Amino acid sequence: MRTFPWFFSFALMFTFVGRCFAQAARFAGWTTHSDPRGFSIDAPADWNFSPDAQQGRVVLRGPRGELAVLWPMSIDQSQLDARGAAALVQQLARSVDSQLPWTSAGGATKVARVMARGTQRSGMAMLTWSSSSASGMALLLYCVEAPADVYRASTDTFAEIIQSLRLVPDGTTSGAAAQTAARPLSFVTWTDPREGAFSMSIPQGWQAIGGSYRLTATDVRMGVTLVSPDGGVRVEIGDSSIGSYIEPSQMLAFAGLHEGQYYSVGDGTRFEIRRYMSGQQFARAYAVAFGRQQCPGLNIESNNNRTDIAAQYLPSARANGAPYAQLTAGDVTVTCTMHGAPARGYLIAATVYPTPGQSGIWYVYRLYGYVAPPDRQQEGSTAAQQAMQSWHINPTWQAQESQIAAGAVQADNLRSQQIQSRALQAIQEDQRQINETIVKGYEQRSQVYNEISRKRENAILGTLDVVDPGSGARYKVSNYSDYHWMNNSGLITGNNTGTSPGPDWRELITLP
Repeated sequence: MRTFPWFFSFALMFTFVGRCFAQAARFAGWTTHSDPRGFSIDAPADWNFSPDAQQGRVVLRGPRGELAVLWPMSIDQSQLDARGAAALVQQLARSVDSQLPWTSAGGATKVARVMARGTQRSGMAMLTWSSSSASGMALLLYCVEAPADVYRASTDTFAEIIQSLRLVPDGTTSGAAAQTAARPLSFVTWTDPREGAFSMSIPQGWQAIGGSYRLTATDVRMGVTLVSPDGGVRVEIGDSSIGSYIEPSQMLAFAGLHEGQYYSVGDGTRFEIRRYMSGQQFARAYAVAFGRQQCPGLNIESNNNRTDIAAQYLPSARANGAPYAQLTAGDVTVTCTMHGAPARGYLIAATVYPTPGQSGIWYVYRLYGYVAPPDRQQEGSTAAQQAMQSWHINPTWQAQESQIAAGAVQADNLRSQQIQSRALQAIQEDQRQINETIVKGYEQRSQVYNEISRKRENAILGTLDVVDPGSGARYKVSNYSDYHWMNNSGLITGNNTGTSPGPDWRELITLP
């Protein structure tokens, strides 16, 4: 048993299948539209984008009657107060749709808003403004509407469209995408910093975190995360948190071991007791778990059984000591939200039975993929492709591991536990660095914009962000109340009087 954990999980682990990543770049999703006046905006692929040159505005129309209007303009006056902005947003909203009953919905600093709830259609319009010169004001109107029975279900889409607005200096492409197009990726060699077990090519300037982790004498795991300089694109190659599996059996049950528990061998290597999952099943389960931790709002767009990929992997699995190995592969395509912005991901997984019908042991033989904004899929695909194609196991390290695996009949359990503890600490530290890198890059490029986006989203949805002073948890609530309260059961209510509903209610803090 001890010869398999490193051999089948990691030997020749990351052969790249080019057409799989090419397919990921073509899946249906959102489209970036550029306007020659110097901005771009994203919308679902089935929405129609039509610039209105005469009016100077952009109109987006959805397949169910949704409408989103983006209207930049300027006025020849140096100041615009709240009262003037309230009258102006009414006038502009009526010019977009004169049939809706637009009414004031209040606003905030430099923001005026109106809402409409008609029997046929509902909508929201928001005006923001700032000084553009000593004698003029720059204004931007957002107006969205939809059939009454569609509007509520469309609010997330409206908010994402508005948040996707980007200023483009050359008026041809968006910020990060423009940088990528202007500077094609160049690659440098990166070597496993822990044991020198492997090397690969990574984009120059990107951060690579991970390597090989030795939990026991024979349990060696490999996983690397590549992160672009701005934290927007993330490539995953393997996962050091994934070990080896063994199927539930009558023998294990007699020993009191059941699914979800662990079965340990002499050197401290642990096998998780888990029913075999095909590559297709594992890809889906892994994507769901990743979304829960890293990319909320995950939606599975496709999950396919890839017999063509399995056919390419199987010869290498059988050539490395398991002539009867059985292998399956699958892929998954997802959409989710990273740092408040739309993201798309693609993952390939392959699982293998090295000795079917004998030991019940199985492994994740391949696991790799990427997640990136919709307009940076090719960047993620290219980075992953080059990493996979250039992946190289160090022959000296491989020979040493073969000797260790062949001779490791007994091991010092205390030493194995110490090795495992150090490896787990290293994995956790690397994960911390990954998260810090992504968050730091995101904050550097969009800390201010993120706050603006939050306020714009609240303006569209008619909501506020409140914080529980006890736990620090944040909640989104309706903006129809001035004061908001939570009781010990977690229920939230609001009022306009400022009077506590009862002794077990605490006031929530409203974010500006």
